[in-house]
Amino acid sequence: MTIRSLLMAARGATAVFLTVAATASAVHAQALRDVNVALSFYASAEHGGYYAAMAEGIYEKHGLNVKVTQVGPQGNNMQQMVSGKVDFVNGWNMRALNAVREDIPLVSVAAIFQRDPQCLVHHQGTYPKLENMKGAPMRVAQLARGSWWPWLKARHGFDDSQLRPFDASYAALLQDPKMVQQGFITNDGFQFKRQNLAMECMLLADYGWSSYNYTIDTTQKLIKENPKLVADFIKATVEGWRAFMRDPAPASRLIKANNPTMADEQIAYAMAQMKQHGLLESGDAANGRIGNMSDARWTAFYQEMVAAKALPPGMDVRKAYDMQFVKQLYPSN
Repeated sequence: MTIRSLLMAARGATAVFLTVAATASAVHAQALRDVNVALSFYASAEHGGYYAAMAEGIYEKHGLNVKVTQVGPQGNNMQQMVSGKVDFVNGWNMRALNAVREDIPLVSVAAIFQRDPQCLVHHQGTYPKLENMKGAPMRVAQLARGSWWPWLKARHGFDDSQLRPFDASYAALLQDPKMVQQGFITNDGFQFKRQNLAMECMLLADYGWSSYNYTIDTTQKLIKENPKLVADFIKATVEGWRAFMRDPAPASRLIKANNPTMADEQIAYAMAQMKQHGLLESGDAANGRIGNMSDARWTAFYQEMVAAKALPPGMDVRKAYDMQFVKQLYPSN
């Protein structure tokens, strides 16, 4: 065989290889199902499971091509989902129950945070216990005034006269040593250290606030039309959370790429708080059952909200959530 014929044969073999590789890649791409997710805020450690599942190929392993969109403080990820722009959103169980009341087809299908990171920020040593805050001025956002604030009034004797307008800065808090304002246990403590502020957080979950948070929510339509997609997405996201808690580095790189204000130190702080306060793995999610929910917990929370006059009696609480997918993950439920 001449050198020319050898070269031609090699080129032909290369062309066949490239064609086969391109075909395999195309088939793989076609096999992946597109999924769009809208977060409840900017990318952070509280969304670590999604980013770990993307960074480590977990979604692809389950046949999913997932795109995650951040939603800022003025955004509304629920509207994006109901309008068909995204398939899944982060939420919380009060919003799911309000959706039932308003006949919005939103359904919670998993609960990532078993304990709500909602806390009350105050000057160190000013309020040893929650009961000491009765009568104190409190900066509370409008959204909270329809959820945990009515619960504070009904369960702990707080009063609307305490309410003050809310914004995210600490300016008013610094000016008044008796001021209290809402915050997140996974974030505010880091900000105190960074700004050298003598503040602390009081976690509402330690005083009986039983809300799930960072739920995975979708529509009744998607559950009916494509339950396998929902099941695969939940399974992959839960695997992502396990991966994130083992090693946050791959997800952290994606989080910081999507949210340049985020730092490794802040992600590490949030993860430490998740572990310390059992946000991710406690209650229904103890012993590694991340994402789990229970009928009893949903019912008890609804009854508390009725007692607090935040929700009307007589609602069908089971319309707010669907247990079938976490039961597939944890058959002993």
